[in-house]
Amino acid sequence: MSMFRLFLLAFFPLAPLFAHTGDPNVDMSKAGSDGPHVFYRGKNIVVKTIEQQDTANLVRVRYHTKREGIVLTCTVPETGDSFRFPLRSKHKVEKDHYPLTERMLVLSDIEGNFEAFKLMLESAGVINDKLAWTYGKDRLVLVGDFFDRGLNVTEVLWLIYKLETEAEEAGGKVHFILGNHEAMNLCGEFGYVRNKYIENAQLIGEDYGLWYDNNSELGRWLRTKNAVEKIGDYVFCHGGVSPQLAASTLSLTDINEIARRYIGTPYGQISDSLAQFVYNPNYGILWFRGAAKNKISPEEMKAAIEFVRAERIVVGHTLVPEITALYDGQLICVDLLHDENLRLGIMKTLYIENGSLYTLHSTGEKHSVFTVQFTGREKGGG
Repeated sequence: MSMFRLFLLAFFPLAPLFAHTGDPNVDMSKAGSDGPHVFYRGKNIVVKTIEQQDTANLVRVRYHTKREGIVLTCTVPETGDSFRFPLRSKHKVEKDHYPLTERMLVLSDIEGNFEAFKLMLESAGVINDKLAWTYGKDRLVLVGDFFDRGLNVTEVLWLIYKLETEAEEAGGKVHFILGNHEAMNLCGEFGYVRNKYIENAQLIGEDYGLWYDNNSELGRWLRTKNAVEKIGDYVFCHGGVSPQLAASTLSLTDINEIARRYIGTPYGQISDSLAQFVYNPNYGILWFRGAAKNKISPEEMKAAIEFVRAERIVVGHTLVPEITALYDGQLICVDLLHDENLRLGIMKTLYIENGSLYTLHSTGEKHSVFTVQFTGREKGGG
């Protein structure tokens, strides 16, 4: 392990290099295909891409003076995919309350696994084989942690970026909700970042800490996102609603405003007591695992539901073997073993249709989430 890695682990103990089941013990990844990365440097818009040519990595740099007319190309050698999309003219802060639509596909914790992400979206009819939006006026809900661990983080982010525009043009919506790994990457906690990206940062001459700052396109885009959203009677957040948060007087909009205000600030530098409800590693909305691990009481779960004024809370962050309903269906956990499932040739995720909840398989099968489930404080969950 490099001295740089040892430095990161020493100073960011909350972010060990690998933590999920199936993570390699040693990161052997090397510099490789990546990008585009878009940076704002003075009056220039600089686009840097790493292309693999045989055994060499070629860095391409393009300079633009105007946003209009910039079309980016993202290539995924691992899957043979390539897609093009325009650079947006502007970014706007997302709303956090939406009406329910007929269909919602819900995914979390993709963690840079482009192949798994593509397989689930294509098999569910969200995209076609050209990676274009085909979900009409319905919703794709992404419940955080699309960074780290995997080797196609950039490509996954750009696909989401592209699909957001296409969905809105069709009357649909992509909801990209912040997770703890988004927050970590934006504030300088790189303990889970693969070596590929550290080497790529050296290749393109842009420190990894600048890839998602406010002078990058992806950084500006991510700073428009929410930590929690309500769609109909469903509330979506990455970690969960802790008893501490449920006892506060914050609204969902308050939480989101605080999340954006401190999104690039290292946790140790956050002194605002209200920001603890978002960023605290034990009970913050990006981090809380207590409910998903059946460690809060039914009364505390009821208080969480009353706090968000919804019927169900949907969370990622805490691994479960199957889409899992807890506390009589008030909590739905969707962080699955995507790497392992992909190796088995099947992806699974949450699908909501006309108010009914299903586990949808990439084979097209769907099964009610409530067929066999744990409730209350019985053993189960992550």
